[in-house]
Amino acid sequence: RLTGKAGVVGQALLGEPEHWWHVAELAAVADVSPALAHRVLSRLEHNDLIVVDGAGPQRVRRVANATALLDLLAEELQDRRVKQVRAYGLARDARALARTLSNKLTDAGCDHAVTGPAAAARLAPFVTSIPVVDIWITEGVDLDSAVESLGAETVHEGHNIVLRQAPADAPLAFRSRLDGVWTANPFRLYCDLRRDPRRGKEQADRLREEVIGF
Repeated sequence: RLTGKAGVVGQALLGEPEHWWHVAELAAVADVSPALAHRVLSRLEHNDLIVVDGAGPQRVRRVANATALLDLLAEELQDRRVKQVRAYGLARDARALARTLSNKLTDAGCDHAVTGPAAAARLAPFVTSIPVVDIWITEGVDLDSAVESLGAETVHEGHNIVLRQAPADAPLAFRSRLDGVWTANPFRLYCDLRRDPRRGKEQADRLREEVIGF
């Protein structure tokens, strides 16, 4: 299933859907073992989502149907054993808050990726409301320490910040810095938005149409 590190392999394939991949090359890009990359490719080949060419060491594969592969990723990507904390930080502008938080986490040496509406707003202009800034942070950092580094405070309600951690930092794969903010890659962001009860499905569909394109 395309979850955890296997999901990262799927995102690597979606990032370059026209590329012909050797197993070792795909494993290196996705930062997984060649065995896992091979299992993912074999499964996708069985589902007719991968085209194969050549044989033996020259055998290469590429995406046959990017639309169907993204659908499968969105269906199967699940984050298990997620840790999270809710916090509140003073902010005059929710859009500016994401940049401020990203800069503070960077200064604290905490790898992270903003996701949800705050990230979508940087990729496309259709997001108008950002009630909460959602951020994936590396699992190597204590959550309470991360909240402290933001100058925020942990709360049980009335939060405007959510910090989350997942095993092996899979949500941080292929992050990029946009407008001064470390942001989740578009495919990860699409999956996260779909799970967001705050108009997430609508925003995910717009992101897919206007940014991803398939």
